[in-house]
Amino acid sequence: MIVKKFISLISGGFDSPLAAALMINRGFIPIFLTFLTSDDKMHSMKNKVITIIKKLKELTKNPIKVYIIDYDDSLNVLKTNCQRKLTCVLCKRLMIRIARIIGLRENANIILTGDILGEQASQTLDNIYSYNDIAEDFIILRPLIAYDKNEVIDAIRELGLYDLISHPSATCGFNPQYPETHAKLKEVLFSENKISLKDMVNKSIKSAEILNL
Repeated sequence: MIVKKFISLISGGFDSPLAAALMINRGFIPIFLTFLTSDDKMHSMKNKVITIIKKLKELTKNPIKVYIIDYDDSLNVLKTNCQRKLTCVLCKRLMIRIARIIGLRENANIILTGDILGEQASQTLDNIYSYNDIAEDFIILRPLIAYDKNEVIDAIRELGLYDLISHPSATCGFNPQYPETHAKLKEVLFSENKISLKDMVNKSIKSAEILNL
């Protein structure tokens, strides 16, 4: 059974807020999930994402729940123990695992991403395919998959979010110099076998900050 609730992976960029807005306008209820790194010493990204979500809340009469996860420890585990070129792929797979567990708790079996085909290293067709095996009993929706950046920016302007999202904030410092763009599932699973994914997921969710807006 599909419930009209979704776990929305959201960052301070253009893509994920637009993806969330499209689903909200379809009558779906978002539960937002964002990940922060240590570059955010002044909470610039945290504050930015919360402000974006408050703006998106204007599109619905439903209460909004937000999960905020400090992601440094997990990214350090990936960086230290796994193939460096796979950091972005492994990061995204871990995010989806965390989103899935939150979805089970929140009675939501849809995970929403702002993926645009080829927009980033983690969004090539091969890499997107490498995420599909970890969303058992869930649907991963990518409403922007065939958009180009100009279409996204135009839509963000219409939502009144362009100036806010354009404002600089902390970024991820864990990106590899040469990220894998054509991940092979065998290599991904080999790297994941070196770490305790279950413990990482549980620790992330246990330490999450939860806001009700």
